[in-house]
Amino acid sequence: MSTVNLNGLQVSENSFNRARQIVENRGNSNRRLTTTDVLSSLREMMPGWNISTSSDNWGEGFRNIEIDNATLREMANDPEAMVRFKALILDFEEMVPTLEEWSAQNEGSTINLGFSIDEEGNARVLSLVRTLLGEETSNTFDLPRGSSWVDFMRQRLLGDGQADIETGSRTWLA
Repeated sequence: MSTVNLNGLQVSENSFNRARQIVENRGNSNRRLTTTDVLSSLREMMPGWNISTSSDNWGEGFRNIEIDNATLREMANDPEAMVRFKALILDFEEMVPTLEEWSAQNEGSTINLGFSIDEEGNARVLSLVRTLLGEETSNTFDLPRGSSWVDFMRQRLLGDGQADIETGSRTWLA
C-alpha cells in the first residue's frame, strides 16, 4: 500500500485522496467554520462512528474517535490541516477489515478501540481486549512517526504478536 507523509503522519494514499476530494468539494465558502461545523462534517464523513471531543461518548466495538477541540479549531482555520486530519481519520476506517479479521480469528474474544487525536495532532489508540477466558487487558499505543495506522495495526494484531499459549489468541495488543 502506498502512503503519503503529512507532517510526519503516514496515511494511505487512498485516504489522502478521499480527504482532499471531500475538502475541495466543500468549495470556497466565505463562511468561517466553527469547531461544531468541523465535528459535524467528520460525523457526516464517517457514518456509524462515534466521533466526539470526549471518550465518555464511546460505544462498543472499534468505531470510536475522540478529537481535541484545539485540533478541531486548527481544522476550521486551515484547509491543509483539514485534509491532514480527515485523511488520518479515514485511515482509521481502513483498519476495520484488519480488526474484523482479528475478531474472526479470536472467536469469543472482543476488542474495543478508541482512536484519539490530541491537541498537538498526535494520534493514539486506546484498546480493551476481553479474552475467551474473561480476562481484560487495556493499553494505549501512540502511532509511531513514519508509519501508518493500517500497517501498525496489521503488524500488532495479525503479524509477529506472541500468541497466548492457553487460548491461542493474540491478546498482547491490549
